[in-house]
Amino acid sequence: MPDKTSKAAKPKAGRVARPAVWKKLGLASEEDLVFHFPRRYEDRARWLNPFLAVDGEMVTVRGTIVTAKLARWRGGRNCFDLILQPLDQFETLQLVWYNMPFLKTYLTPGRELIVHGRIVVTGKKRKLAHPEFELVDEDEEGGNIHLNRITPVYPATSGVNQRMIRAAVYGLLQRPGWTVADVPPVPEGFVSLAQALQGIHFPADAAELEACRARLAFDELFAMQVLLAHRRSQAKSHHKERLRTQLELCAPFVGSLPFQPTAAQRRVFAEIDRDLAGVKPMNRMLQGDVGSGKTLVAAYALLKTLEQGKNGAILAPTETLAEQHYRNLSRLLEPLEISVRLFTRTRKTGDASLFGKSGVVYVGTHALFQEKVELPNLGLGVIDEQHKFGVLQRQAFLAKGDHPDLLVMTATPIPRTLCLTLYGDLDVSILDELPPGRQPIKTVLRSVAELPRVWEFVKKEMAAGRQAYVVYPVLEENEKSDLKSVQAAYKELQQVFGVAEVVMLHGKMDAEEKSARMREFREGRSHVMVATSVIEVGVDVPSATLMVIEHAERFGLAQLHQLRGRVGRGAARSYCVLVGEPKSPESWQRLKIMEETQDGFVLAEEDLKIRGPGNILGTEQSGLPPLRVANLARDMKILARAREFAGELILQDPQLQRHPELKKRLEVYWPAADPKAAN
Repeated sequence: MPDKTSKAAKPKAGRVARPAVWKKLGLASEEDLVFHFPRRYEDRARWLNPFLAVDGEMVTVRGTIVTAKLARWRGGRNCFDLILQPLDQFETLQLVWYNMPFLKTYLTPGRELIVHGRIVVTGKKRKLAHPEFELVDEDEEGGNIHLNRITPVYPATSGVNQRMIRAAVYGLLQRPGWTVADVPPVPEGFVSLAQALQGIHFPADAAELEACRARLAFDELFAMQVLLAHRRSQAKSHHKERLRTQLELCAPFVGSLPFQPTAAQRRVFAEIDRDLAGVKPMNRMLQGDVGSGKTLVAAYALLKTLEQGKNGAILAPTETLAEQHYRNLSRLLEPLEISVRLFTRTRKTGDASLFGKSGVVYVGTHALFQEKVELPNLGLGVIDEQHKFGVLQRQAFLAKGDHPDLLVMTATPIPRTLCLTLYGDLDVSILDELPPGRQPIKTVLRSVAELPRVWEFVKKEMAAGRQAYVVYPVLEENEKSDLKSVQAAYKELQQVFGVAEVVMLHGKMDAEEKSARMREFREGRSHVMVATSVIEVGVDVPSATLMVIEHAERFGLAQLHQLRGRVGRGAARSYCVLVGEPKSPESWQRLKIMEETQDGFVLAEEDLKIRGPGNILGTEQSGLPPLRVANLARDMKILARAREFAGELILQDPQLQRHPELKKRLEVYWPAADPKAAN
């Protein structure tokens, strides 16, 4: 609210609030303040008739003060009560503020006022409690920053309210002589940085806001691309020992397969061959939809490394996935007399002394990069579901060798925009073809009322010797939510299918218990697994043909696609049943996309538009902070221009030694974008 001595409650140009206040927001300088961007905007220039508004609706009203009085309220609180006559209305509106007695000194009868707040309707009475307001002075009307305009709403914290932030930003932007350096250099077509900062905080209209946002989005994406270009430059600056082939493993391995690799797999084999034959470490990402054959590619890359006399290791985020890789690689590689060893927190095959042998493929979880674990002669590191690992964890893993080759894999299809953003420092290979024999999974939508029919279908599959997963979004019941939990469903489905037929799996189980439950299901001793989304990776049971997902509207499309991929791994026809009660036609339409396509990349693009990148991949694990201005779903053209500019800059000046002002500015957007900090 305005301070007690300000007649018109108008911020003075050049006045910036106390440093101690801004420290609460994590702001250390005036430049930090202008880069503290609004999180949303309210159109407070649109006048609404408060007597037609419904209870709880936000309204902006202009009128004249009729009466104003200060009174005592319950508990001894001061209550300042004001009656406002809105323009062009016969009725009056009550305004009330508690514990703000100083308002009586300047909110006096006859003054004109603009107020904004939530309408409260009680019978025939209407009032606004604690509305934001500004006094109207004809000679100062153009200076309004809180009302009668598109008004910014900022990230705030206790003790720092919206009016304080707006007043400080406005005062700084209006201070004579205050400016910021117009860096980075931008292509033609963008407004200046000074214009962008003015317009992002106090836009005149929607068009100006978008033009200013686009300029700041370029700056933000440019900072990101400078970091990625620097990472790529650093990776390419290392050299590895050129090794000769010491034995033949890949050719006999591929020749012994009971099927022909797909054209996509052969294309990636060739890309890996070129990388491993070079003098610079491979830095490649393998994208592949569910069931596209990434494990075969990983096995090929590991064998190629072993041919050169080096060892390989594959890192997985969960023990379940690590054990699956261990089983699959053992089956594929042990006929070639390759030793595959498992190393997790709770389980390892062989004692620690065996880890020094040559010709070994290590498979494990986070335990692999612990300080006490040695991976001698490491030539290749493979990271599966790599977005589950932080930057420092990936670095700790690769530090087990001397600049080893790196292959990262993901089964989450990544939209091209997001791939350029998060993984611009990697070469990308895509498995865009499914192996022959993989049948499409029939996906259907069902309402909660149709669940009895769904359970009958599950029983038919069980009678044929097949198995089913039933997935729920939460583990435990919650008073604030009407979602069915895994624990409640487990008891319910035991009654439906029989106690011995149902097994439960969730993330809070310890690793030994999860392994036991998974083994019970895999061996066919139970036929229905009730689980959370913990099964979205690392579960491979060919006889499981049915996936039922309750409250399907609570999952993202990419996650639904991952869950669906747990079935369809055998010869029998498989099904995915999405059960839910979406509250809007848009939610139903979003789920219908799952019925219409099994293309993970199409679903990923839709998920990006709907939920943003953080919910798809967890961008915090990439070492890149959340974007504050740019929107990856719609700023692809801006991203492409930022990527081009950043690549040229790093090529000319890898450490930004000739661009000290730019280096400083990158730290404002992104502390990690400083090349020194990125090392």
